Amino acid sequence: MPEQVVITRNGAVPRGASPAKNSREGHLYAAEEKRLSARQAWETLRKSWPFISKERRLVLLKCGLIIFSLVFYLTSPWPMKIVIDNVIDRHRLTGIPADILLPLVGTNRAALLAVVCLYLLVTLILIGVAGEPPRALSTGVGGPGLDQAGSTMNDSNAGDSSWNGLFGYFETAITIDLTQRINQAVRTAVYDRFLAAPLGLYADQKIGDAVFRAMHDSAAIGDLLYKGIIAPLASFVIFVCTLVILWAQFSTEPLIPIIAMLTLPIVALSSGVFGRIFRTQSQRMRERGSDVMAAFEERLTQVQLIKAFGQEARESKQIDAASWGSYRAALKLFAYGLVCIIVVVPLVVAPIIALVYHLMVQVIHGQLTLGDVTLLLSYGGLLITPMSIIGSTWASLQVSVAGLRRVHSVLDSLPIDVAPTNGAALDAPVKEVEFRSVALGYGGETVLNNVSLDLRAGELTAIAGPSGAGKTTIMYAIPRFIPLSAGDVLINGKSFASGMPHQMRERIGFVFQQEALFSSTIADNIRYGMPGASDEEVARAAEMAGAAEFIVRLPQGYATMLGRRGARLSVGQKQRIAIARAMLRHPDILILDEPTAPLDWGSESSLVVTLRTLARERIVLVVAHRAETLSACDRIFFVNDATIAASGSHAELLRSCPAYAAYLARTRSEIPS
Repeated sequence: MPEQVVITRNGAVPRGASPAKNSREGHLYAAEEKRLSARQAWETLRKSWPFISKERRLVLLKCGLIIFSLVFYLTSPWPMKIVIDNVIDRHRLTGIPADILLPLVGTNRAALLAVVCLYLLVTLILIGVAGEPPRALSTGVGGPGLDQAGSTMNDSNAGDSSWNGLFGYFETAITIDLTQRINQAVRTAVYDRFLAAPLGLYADQKIGDAVFRAMHDSAAIGDLLYKGIIAPLASFVIFVCTLVILWAQFSTEPLIPIIAMLTLPIVALSSGVFGRIFRTQSQRMRERGSDVMAAFEERLTQVQLIKAFGQEARESKQIDAASWGSYRAALKLFAYGLVCIIVVVPLVVAPIIALVYHLMVQVIHGQLTLGDVTLLLSYGGLLITPMSIIGSTWASLQVSVAGLRRVHSVLDSLPIDVAPTNGAALDAPVKEVEFRSVALGYGGETVLNNVSLDLRAGELTAIAGPSGAGKTTIMYAIPRFIPLSAGDVLINGKSFASGMPHQMRERIGFVFQQEALFSSTIADNIRYGMPGASDEEVARAAEMAGAAEFIVRLPQGYATMLGRRGARLSVGQKQRIAIARAMLRHPDILILDEPTAPLDWGSESSLVVTLRTLARERIVLVVAHRAETLSACDRIFFVNDATIAASGSHAELLRSCPAYAAYLARTRSEIPS
């Protein structure tokens, strides 16, 4: 006997077990509840690299622009020294500037000033600012707040550049393209992974959480590229080049590079200490953001129910509480960052103050000029900044790790709706489908046992039974939305249990219990399964479904735009649109899940006539409750006690199966004579 389970919003929990415990350990993303170690964080980053490596051409182009721009950036401290020492104080040019400028201007101070000004103008045009790091040029939208969802547009459209001149604009254009490409690749991979998952997955999953992972968590790939690769690379180049320049010009003053290098272990140690805190809080922040989106999605879907019961105020408070929870989680992460700054900055500033004091003493004793001090302090700043970036790389990546972890939870954890390549091929129209001792279930729970039935073209066949008996499960087993636990399925007399399900799905037209219409035109809804169908084919399918008559009476006919979920149509009209969509594929099998349940008696009778006409040339299977529909079917398979309890016509089952008669009595439907 299978283990009994209780269904919670996080999945199936064995009866008698603790739902609280299993909600954390048994659901699809249970691994996210565990703390992420440093090794696992590195593994998450490593798994994300292929998304970036596919755009290596743009990455190399961006890095090339950055490196080339560094030529101007690294020489930007020199003009101030030259103006102070060689133009104002009349000192002779020495060192590197003398090798470059003496052949051009000699000892002419006016010419030297002109060359310096020309250099500053060229630098200003190319990188925007000379002498100190320019502010980043970004495409980010201002004022997004601290909410995780609110900042996603900035993340996914990031166009940051280290420069704001011509190089900055070129680099920004490349960065926008690069960011969009890698972000789109991650987003599409997550979306495709959800589409490839078995249909049963969505019964227990929050759609809002799936949307958050695809739209918001995917944007973390940009931070990995910029904070984890490009920024440390550029910082390393700046650091090495600055040390070379200082050693060439001031080989007798080793204190500058020594103090600058001291910032690396200070910042790196702080990064390691705070990294785990940032990683954990970033995970919580994204979970709270996901909760907000899931709450919005669920309540907007059920807005009719909310209004009907007058619960607008209560639901508004719940959304408000969820939104504030997301904000507080983001604010807490910001607070941790502030604490980190408060701890680290004094440790970094103390040796810098000592350095400034030492340099001023050197000036007082005449061992350095004021221009030398300006140059040394400028290069000291150039050293401290890249070393701080390199040292803090690990801590700054933790927010990205949290998002990418949620992305890889989807890519690694979601089961795949596998399409095996072996088994019988469908090389002829499907005229017969036979189940032989089939068992079906979800996860480890068996729903149906020993199911045997056959469906034949030319018959209108029904599956009936109490709610929850497994009627829809049988329907989903035909196209292999649900794998077989046991038994075999034969198509045209040949085993298809291990065949390719997509072959079978191409031969089936579906009409689901819940109308599935998009807010586009009627014609677009009908041709959804065959986007290339002509207007004539659409009209013919509508005629076969009995929908053409009411469509042509609409002011815009087939071009009529439908509201959300077809709100402009009656329930019966929606059903006929869905049938027309299924018929446009010219299916060998037409499956309808309780198509008459929401219809009145007149609409039901009309639809049954249409179904009997369609059944002349194909298999038509109807999942039904109502006696009026069942009495019009050629054969009925009655599902009860986890199996096919009986089969036959409506009249035969009334005579031979008391359970069937009792089932109809419970439905309170009138049985026509």
